Amino acid sequence: MKKKPDWEIIFDAFLNKNMKRPFEWGEWDCVMFANEFVKQMTGESVLPKSWKWNNEAEAMQSIIKYGKGKGLAQGIVNAVKKIDGVKEIKSAYITKGDFGVYKEESELCCIFDNYYALGVNDEGIVLKKDVDIVKAWRIDG
Repeated sequence: MKKKPDWEIIFDAFLNKNMKRPFEWGEWDCVMFANEFVKQMTGESVLPKSWKWNNEAEAMQSIIKYGKGKGLAQGIVNAVKKIDGVKEIKSAYITKGDFGVYKEESELCCIFDNYYALGVNDEGIVLKKDVDIVKAWRIDG
């Protein structure tokens, strides 16, 4: 997996286009948001095709299944471990274009823009600062 040469322009355009897009389970939740971001930058998905849901209960079942009961971050570890060009990084080295999981009440997916963890809520894209990062990855192919 490799970032497109113009990935930074794509990154900014993606955020501008989706700034007010509201949260929707299975379409535009934190996992689908982060995966769509990766697809825009690379042309490829990091999620297995079978990782789909339509509501919160189905999402939690998928997270339990793919994370083997250890949470969302472990589910993503399991999803990306066989993808060349995606590597886990330490939170101290996060830069624009990386993606990850942080913890609030539960684990949530996000993308990073150098300053914030970006996720989604009912109003659109939300910026979080000083989050408790569980894991982070970089597309480095």
